[in-house]
Amino acid sequence: MAVSMETEGAGGGSGRKGGRVDAVLVGKAVDALLKWSGAQKQQAKAQLLEDDQLVYVVVGMNKVPDKGRTNPCSVTLPHPLYQMDGSREICLIVSDRENGKVKLNKQTAKGRIEKEGLNIAKVIPLSKLKKDYFSFEAKRKLCGSYDIFLADDRILGELPKLLGKAFYKKKKHPIPVNLTRAQWAGQITAALNSTFVYVSGGTCSVVKVARVSQTREEIIANVNAVVEGVAQQIPRKWANIRALFLKTLESVALPLYQSLPEMPLKIELPGLSQLKSSEPLKKKPKLVEGSKEKVARSSKNESAEVGDKMDVVVEDAVVDAEKLKKRKRKDTGDGKRKAVRA
Repeated sequence: MAVSMETEGAGGGSGRKGGRVDAVLVGKAVDALLKWSGAQKQQAKAQLLEDDQLVYVVVGMNKVPDKGRTNPCSVTLPHPLYQMDGSREICLIVSDRENGKVKLNKQTAKGRIEKEGLNIAKVIPLSKLKKDYFSFEAKRKLCGSYDIFLADDRILGELPKLLGKAFYKKKKHPIPVNLTRAQWAGQITAALNSTFVYVSGGTCSVVKVARVSQTREEIIANVNAVVEGVAQQIPRKWANIRALFLKTLESVALPLYQSLPEMPLKIELPGLSQLKSSEPLKKKPKLVEGSKEKVARSSKNESAEVGDKMDVVVEDAVVDAEKLKKRKRKDTGDGKRKAVRA
């Protein structure tokens, strides 16, 4: 039987209707993160570009999913993390394979971008990514050159090996988009308005939910949307969620939800455990059906032998009693004779 142990206010009556995580607790966690972030900015030296930190929800699961997914699951955010207003530079990675259903080279992709008026600064074909960005230094420079990376969802499984650890260490996972559609604007806008849950071969997943520069109400709304969306995407849903935490990249993790693992209640007494370990129980031999008659015959023979032995014992006891009586009579007769003579 699973027992749910939730943190302060979690799952209580004051929480959001139909939710497992208390909205009051989410608000307190957001306030603590904003206060900590403000203190960090005051202590840090003045920078030319302000570092807009991301806020993450860390999801801990009870069991590893049976089948990990290469493509992430999307969750729509009420307040997007990115805007298509040109304030952030976007790099698009396209697939130019020969055997692809829709082959895109650099010139074709740029033509589509200009036609739809999309603010994308760089287009990199897959072949060029393999050839020109092979070294670690080239991958590191590419990671720092752009704010957002979009990638054709057909090649998403190959990108972790091609891009290297720098992208995933700085949380710049390429956002998957479907470039086989007739219109790219809707696909790219939907991708930028969503966050993604990576359900891989582990029990922990980190999801982007907001930015520190957003308002308190926007961050809280995004956190609530991500919590409910993640629960629908994870296998076994809430039954598989062990804990939820809220944090920035450098802050401590603040708990939002926690449940006890499903463990059977087992009580062992020291005396019984020692007895069981030192003196193993002897199992009775099992009887075969064919040997039942032999067992019955042997039991009859044993009972007959016991009866004969009991008869012998009784006869011996009677003989001994008669001998004892004769000795007493003899002793009494000898005593009377001696007394008369005297």
